[in-house]
Amino acid sequence: MVKLNEDMVKSLENEVVFIATASKDGIPNVAAMRAVKVLDAEKGIVLIADNFMNKTLKNILENPRVALTTANCRDMPYQYKGTAEYYTEGEYLKIAEEVDKALKPELKPKGAVVIKITEIYNLKSGPDAGKLIAKDK
Repeated sequence: MVKLNEDMVKSLENEVVFIATASKDGIPNVAAMRAVKVLDAEKGIVLIADNFMNKTLKNILENPRVALTTANCRDMPYQYKGTAEYYTEGEYLKIAEEVDKALKPELKPKGAVVIKITEIYNLKSGPDAGKLIAKDK
């Protein structure tokens, strides 16, 4: 389990989040996301509503390993790595609908990406740049 602190939760839920994915052939993709909710900070579980995913979704279905960071790297300099699962119904889709409604009421998610964070890295420039901060056991 990788625990997210309060500042990490605020950053993930309030900043633009960039999700990096790769196809099964290793072709990378990065996309900006806004509809993000931390479901369980103690366990490092993050949900992203799928409103417009194309390559991102294709890549997640082929290769569930993802990385996240926020646009505010100066104040919240972290990279989160983990494994994603995609849901098109049930509890996670309902949560994605709530996240969208709060962000922009006319949005309707196609699905929900649920990410289990397994590693957190420091992105702050300096001697500790790239250093592993936390890892799932």
